[in-house]
Amino acid sequence: MSKIKEIKSIIEKGDVKFTVEGITEYRRGGEDNEYGDFPKMFKVNENSDAIFEDTSLFGRGMNITKLGPTCITLYDYNMLGKKTVGKINYKDITIL
Repeated sequence: MSKIKEIKSIIEKGDVKFTVEGITEYRRGGEDNEYGDFPKMFKVNENSDAIFEDTSLFGRGMNITKLGPTCITLYDYNMLGKKTVGKINYKDITIL
């Protein structure tokens, strides 16, 4: 099984944490527990229909439109009703 298919099947099962290459946040971490830029952690919910930030109490999230063959397509609406769409490539995902 290819890496992409393996990651897709893990995400389809839900309740999994992961990072995305190139997406970081300023927080405490690492071996010395110092502040710096570290990979942002995300979590797929149990139903595999939404992804949330895993680092805050009330993490922001986006709904999953579909788990395609090469990427996850996400959407969200802001408070004024404007739709935001995003994609995450499976090749950029590291399962934790």
